[in-house]
Amino acid sequence: MIDRPTTHALAVFLAVVEHGTMTAASEASRLSQPAISNQIKALERHYGTALLDRGGRGVTPTAAGSYVADYARRILGLIDELGRVVADLEGLVAGRLVIGASSTVGEQFLPVHLGRFHAAYPGVALEVRIGNTDEITALVAERSLDFAFVGRSPAHPDLTAEPVFTDEVVPFVRPGDPLLGLAPMVTQNLNGHQFVLRERGSATRDLALRCLERAGCIPGHTIELGSNEAVKRAVEAGLGIGFLSTHAIEAERLAGLLVDLPLASWNCPRSFWLIRRRDRSLTRAEHAFLALIGGHSASSVEALRLAGGNSAAPVE
Repeated sequence: MIDRPTTHALAVFLAVVEHGTMTAASEASRLSQPAISNQIKALERHYGTALLDRGGRGVTPTAAGSYVADYARRILGLIDELGRVVADLEGLVAGRLVIGASSTVGEQFLPVHLGRFHAAYPGVALEVRIGNTDEITALVAERSLDFAFVGRSPAHPDLTAEPVFTDEVVPFVRPGDPLLGLAPMVTQNLNGHQFVLRERGSATRDLALRCLERAGCIPGHTIELGSNEAVKRAVEAGLGIGFLSTHAIEAERLAGLLVDLPLASWNCPRSFWLIRRRDRSLTRAEHAFLALIGGHSASSVEALRLAGGNSAAPVE
């Protein structure tokens, strides 16, 4: 029996839970299946209960296993955070910055700022993870990310939020769509048509649906897709009316592949939010990156750093 679970055993167990099979976890972690099995058995002996239900098609965590997986994520996240804090003692000549972003921010806003940061601090390794707003918010909450930029202010007690970018969700179609010939161009023209939207968990999708409801638009059918690129390609193929942030379709607009629907009464502004945990202070690398972001004042970042996040409240 082990006196205390090792971080290695917890990481192996988490890999099995997240990949769903011993085989997939073995390939991802580059460990043999017997080695993985031994780590799982050691954890189960330590806790005195089964942590995995082993079915014919894979494994799923038991009730106890779900708790172990949740704590493993938090423990491993804290260890990664500790490494970044220690590296921070060396200033901005080394270290790692792990940032999350929802799809639109990660594709349209962050790249230029990441390039500027790398040019200024080439010794700091950069890692960016892209997902929808719900996925990225969960990663910040469990400490897998230092901070993130997302499309919705989270209702999470452990997180703070601050608006940093502004944008607008717009409807668009492919050139030659019959809707472009209607006059006047009003929101009611969209009733009964097929809409192409982002997937559930996407802030873009949620905001588009709220704006459509406010405008009295009733879709005939909806197609939900897992990325901005998929939405754009579907609209180009004539599958319906797309809804994305205006910056997300700039290249296609310039290339003549997509066209905005100029609805007279359409109004769907949005903000993108900087989110991070309340209980951690900004490292030097994080402070430098946020001060570099356009529209995010260095003074407000300094206030966040000095406060350590403990007194800041989410911005609604």
